[in-house]
Amino acid sequence: MTRTTRRGFTLIELLVVIAIIGVLIALLLPAVQAAREAARRAQCTNNLKQIGLALHNYHQAVGSFPMAITTAYSDLGVQTNWGTWGSLSLLLPYLEQKPLYDAINFDWNCWQGRGNLENQTPYLTRVNAFVCPSDGLTGQDNTNNYFGSVGTTATVTSNAESTGIFARSRTYGIHSVRDGTSNTVAFSEALVSTTPGSPRQEKWRDAPAPSGASPGAAYYLLDATQQRAALLQDWEACNGYFMSTTEINRGQRGYRWGLSNLGESLFQTLVPPNSNQYPWNSCRLDCGGCGALHSGYYSATSNHPGGVNVALTDGSVRFLKSTIAMEVWWALGTRAKGEVVSADQY
Repeated sequence: MTRTTRRGFTLIELLVVIAIIGVLIALLLPAVQAAREAARRAQCTNNLKQIGLALHNYHQAVGSFPMAITTAYSDLGVQTNWGTWGSLSLLLPYLEQKPLYDAINFDWNCWQGRGNLENQTPYLTRVNAFVCPSDGLTGQDNTNNYFGSVGTTATVTSNAESTGIFARSRTYGIHSVRDGTSNTVAFSEALVSTTPGSPRQEKWRDAPAPSGASPGAAYYLLDATQQRAALLQDWEACNGYFMSTTEINRGQRGYRWGLSNLGESLFQTLVPPNSNQYPWNSCRLDCGGCGALHSGYYSATSNHPGGVNVALTDGSVRFLKSTIAMEVWWALGTRAKGEVVSADQY
């Protein structure tokens, strides 16, 4: 009778195979993640491209770019420019969102009093064109990743003008962009705030909001770059509050796409994008105990490795490196200061 011998794997051979598989997975996983991020970045670029095209279609129809901060009723007989509809809401018809636009009653605001009740449905609607897929927190408590530029203006609450292409209660057109539409930022992306209960001091998401009101030295300037020393002094103060265990505000950056004002649908080209030196999402110094919205410093941030996407005023989209020089970033934000910026500088 013939005996058949069955040869199996030894333990050492099995461990070697498992080790090889583990190495292959370790090599493959970064490539898969990079491919996924490339797809997300491409979608983010497309979102900004659509916003840039909508901006020009609006300009063609109306004769100017949209107003950044509108005025509306909050209650009977009470008008306000706080908590009102912003520039993104005015672009809705040009983003294939005409039904949503028609559902808005622009006579009323959207965040307080009767206005909130009048406009609650469109106000709470999530619009995919305003969501960057690389930001996994968007859509949980906050619904907007794209912000119009007020340039180097420190706060729009005290200025009816700005150095960018958006301003409070007034409009600019292409004729106002004397630096050239291809050299002026219109929109950029930014990460939304962390949700309540998240770990503290999360880079590019948490916002210093000190309990004691202490307006900064450059806080209300039309062009904060004219007082560089004061501006950097404010940012160092923000760094100190950011490292504090008690002075962090959460849950408001990018809160709703329809809202006007800084932090909601507006930002500044002051703090360089994805700054490691100034790692906060935004910083408000002027209102003890207030949230981080409406005045202060608001930067461009993203989860894209190496930089952020921006839409220029000519409708094109560029990827700006995190290593961009601060002065170049300032120049790209202003519409009419006469700076000369070449593409190889960013």
